Amino acid sequence: MSRELISSGAKWESEVGYSRAVRTGDQVYVSGTTSVDHRGRVVAPEDAAAQTRRIFEIISNALSETGASLEDVVRTRMFVTDIASDAVAVGKVHGELLKEIRPAATMVEVARLIDPKLRVEIEVDAVAGCGGCDAVILAGGESRRMGRAKHSLRLGGRTLLSHTKSALQSLGWQPRVVSNDLQPGLGPLGGIMTALQQTNHSRVMFVGCDMPFLSGDLLSDIFGAATSGAGALFTQHSKGLGFPFLLRRENLAIVEKQISKGELSLQRLAKRLAARAWVPSIEVQSSLYNINTPEDFAEAKRRWREAGR
Repeated sequence: MSRELISSGAKWESEVGYSRAVRTGDQVYVSGTTSVDHRGRVVAPEDAAAQTRRIFEIISNALSETGASLEDVVRTRMFVTDIASDAVAVGKVHGELLKEIRPAATMVEVARLIDPKLRVEIEVDAVAGCGGCDAVILAGGESRRMGRAKHSLRLGGRTLLSHTKSALQSLGWQPRVVSNDLQPGLGPLGGIMTALQQTNHSRVMFVGCDMPFLSGDLLSDIFGAATSGAGALFTQHSKGLGFPFLLRRENLAIVEKQISKGELSLQRLAKRLAARAWVPSIEVQSSLYNINTPEDFAEAKRRWREAGR
C-alpha cells in the first residue's frame, strides 16, 4: 500500500521527524496542528476562536493536497489549555465548519502546548472521498449546432436531463441543475462559475446534460480518481479534456480570471488549473458519448435501439 507524506513547510517537521499529513490508501491522518503562519509564528495569540479557524485552514490545505477535503473528516481531537474558558469558543468554530459533516469528536484539557501563546491544538482523521461532492448538471442556453436546448430532447421516453440525473442519483448524490447562469453568454464557464459561487461543498462534479449513456459505475470511477490526488480532474476524450470533470471550490478565482480575460475554453481552463486527466478504458468510452448535433442525436437513438433499451 502506498504512503504519501504531506509537509506544510514548518521547520519542526524536519527537526522532529513528522509530516503534516500522511495518506495511506483512502485513510488520511493529519498531525496535531496549531495556529501558526508559514514562518512558525503564532497567529492570533490568546484568541482561541481565531486560532481554531487558522488551524482548520491549515488542516483543509493539507487534506486538499492528498485529494481529501474537510467533508471527508471522520474524527477530530481538540486539545485546549483552558477548557473552562475556551471550550465554547473552540466548539463554536468547530461546529460552524463541520456542522454538516459531524465527525466523531473529542475535546480534552492539557497542561500546556509547545508555545504559551497557543491555546488549542487539533488533529483529524479522514477517509478520502467519503464526504462525496456537489453534483452539478450544466443545462443552460440554446445549442447552436443542435438548434434547440438539448436537455429536453427525449431518448427512450425520457429527457436527456433525466438520464443524467439518474446516473448521479444512483451514487446517492442529489444533483443540482444549473440552467440560468449568473452571467449569461459565457458558455460552459458561465455555468461553472455559477455553480462554484453557489456551492457549500469543497468538491464539485460537473456533468453535461447531453450524455445519456453515463452510468453510476463510470462516475464512481471518475470520482475515485479525482479524490486519489490533488487538484482538478477532467475526462480525457479524443479531442481533448472535457466532461465529466471535478473542480474544487477554491478554483473559482481562476475561473473568474479566465472569464475576465475572455478565455472561455474548457481546454484553456484545464491547462490553467494544471488539471489531471482521467483516461477511460476502451470498454467504457461509449458511455461518454455526447450529443451536439441532430446527427449525434440520431446516432444516439440508433445506439439505444441496438442496446435493446
